[in-house]
Amino acid sequence: RGSAPRAWVCSLLARAPGRMEVVDIPFDRTTEWLLERRIVGASYTKSLRTVHARLAAALAAERPAEAPAVAQLVPPGTERASLTYFDAKAVMQALLDAGLGEKTLFGGYSNAHTAQWADIVRRFEAGSIHLADAASAMAQAVGYELPALKKEAARAEKELSELVRRQGEYERLAAAAEERYVAACDKKGLGTDCSREEIGRRLRESRSLLRATFARVAALCQSEEMGGAVEYYLAYVRHCLEAAARLGADVGAKAAPPDVTADGADRAGKAAKAKGKAKGAKGGEGAGGGAAAGGGTAAPAAVAD
Repeated sequence: RGSAPRAWVCSLLARAPGRMEVVDIPFDRTTEWLLERRIVGASYTKSLRTVHARLAAALAAERPAEAPAVAQLVPPGTERASLTYFDAKAVMQALLDAGLGEKTLFGGYSNAHTAQWADIVRRFEAGSIHLADAASAMAQAVGYELPALKKEAARAEKELSELVRRQGEYERLAAAAEERYVAACDKKGLGTDCSREEIGRRLRESRSLLRATFARVAALCQSEEMGGAVEYYLAYVRHCLEAAARLGADVGAKAAPPDVTADGADRAGKAAKAKGKAKGAKGGEGAGGGAAAGGGTAAPAAVAD
């Protein structure tokens, strides 16, 4: 009854002599409440496993063709964990409504499907284990499945709002594109009828105009004026190529590398020797002149002695 799931309660009818009253208990302690008051036995889990095994066998069997409602209640592929006592009761009622409730002399059902589901319902009700099974299913649903469904619903609402926003944005883009398309059609002179078929028809009609245009262009290309223009263009291209060739030759000559061949090395060596001899000859002449000058100064000294 509060906002938190643990505050929810489960209402049961407590049978008392001569009266019935409602008892509110926490939903997650329903099984304990049933055990404390010995409404179900302590070994109810063993009996419940037996019922679940028989329920799984009934789900694996074929659905009776005489009762199509059974296939709707428990379609093929239904898992056992998703069914409870109340589902078994609904299947049993569908079989009875389909006229498959005939009994034998011993009180059993003559139809195999009806007998199988009647046994499941009877075992559920024996020892009131269907109450414990329903309590476990309720605790599982409230504690886990419902919060998961709430999260999934919130996520779906968020995705839906995002999709609605995108839809509005795409609609605005489509309207803007349509306006640009109509403006382009008006610019081309297509008028209000600017469909794909109209554009195709206009293109097919323009073929005759294109033939006349191509013929006029071909006649201009064959005229004398066009021939002169072509000759002028050829002379211009030829002049540019020759100028580029001359410029490349001049640049190559200025940037030519020194002679590094064997003959070039010999010539460089001879030139170096000749330069060295010339320097030596100049040095000898300087030395002789100095000696002569020295003799001239010594002679007067000898005479003086």
